[in-house]
Amino acid sequence: MLAMTALVIWHRPTTRQKKSLDSPSPSPSQDYPLVSLLKPVKGMDDGLEANLESFYQLDYPLYEVLFAVDDWQDESLAIIKKLAARYPRIHTKILATGDPLAENPKIHKLSWLESESRGRLLWVTDASVRVEPQTLRLLVEKYSSSKAKLIFSPVLGTNSRSLASLMENTYLNFFTSGNIIALWKLFRQPVVMGKSILLDRSALKALGGFKYFKDYLAEDYLIGKSFQDSGFKVDTNYIWIKNISEQASLRSFFKRTARWARMRSKLNRPAYLAELLLNPVVIALAAMAAFGAPFLKLALAVAAGKIILEYVNFLAVNIPDRKRLVNHLSFPAMVIAKDLLLFAVYLMPFFSNTVDWRGHHFKIGKNSLITPQTDLEKLIYEEA
Repeated sequence: MLAMTALVIWHRPTTRQKKSLDSPSPSPSQDYPLVSLLKPVKGMDDGLEANLESFYQLDYPLYEVLFAVDDWQDESLAIIKKLAARYPRIHTKILATGDPLAENPKIHKLSWLESESRGRLLWVTDASVRVEPQTLRLLVEKYSSSKAKLIFSPVLGTNSRSLASLMENTYLNFFTSGNIIALWKLFRQPVVMGKSILLDRSALKALGGFKYFKDYLAEDYLIGKSFQDSGFKVDTNYIWIKNISEQASLRSFFKRTARWARMRSKLNRPAYLAELLLNPVVIALAAMAAFGAPFLKLALAVAAGKIILEYVNFLAVNIPDRKRLVNHLSFPAMVIAKDLLLFAVYLMPFFSNTVDWRGHHFKIGKNSLITPQTDLEKLIYEEA
């Protein structure tokens, strides 16, 4: 955890992206290929209009934006159409792709978007993501200079307006991005998160396109692994992208992290078992419960140490959230509550392999292979 914290601070957005802001705008003589921005959308994410508008304000000479929704009644459409009208010079296309029952719904949308896109490069981002104007240009420059076929990014969770959002954003910044940066920096192991992936179209096509991953829930991880296993270079330029979480509830935080936990347990069980070591608060409390008062001081010291590490990460990375006094006042209690909740999350894969994701109920197997639930299984799951 010390290494994770140190690497996150070293690669924090406050220094790297400030340098990027000082870099020159694109030169007309440089080769900037057409990029297709692929945006699967469902419903209203926090800050959706500002999130989507940030992709219309990019400092990049040639790109198009393609959206995919389930149907023409999706509540996000009014915002999408308003932005498309506000920025007519940027080619925008909207697809209604339906909502499949037997495959990964995000991949279903991406497959349609891939078929309708024109770019040599594909940039996949979630609707919850907000970016800086220079983000795409820097990703493409990294693609060109490194000869990589996939560029992935650390994720900055921010804009907390509820306790659960502060939990979620702290979890993303400490655990998720900590692992993304540490595993890449120390072991050259890519942990690709679907919040932002820049892909070479021809390399993706060589694998069979997005539809190759339609039967798996952890599509982002498997895309990165498949690229690397096929001999395509994977890289990052440590340009963080913002994931906006303002009003998460404890229920939504629990469901989201439980889904991720079930997927990780199916991708690499030994590594998942070792994740418990990243929750020293629970280990110390268990030791105190088992051996009594002599371990009280140890438990308190471990809890204080964990709070300090996460608080240092918070101060270094999450500039928007550190401006709110309530986040500082609630931070110690939030860390302890989060870690206790995450221990319950950690146990979930040992009791159930069922995932609930945006109205879909899947059973997942090895490598996150998905199987739709029967009506009876869904009834049992919902009643439980």
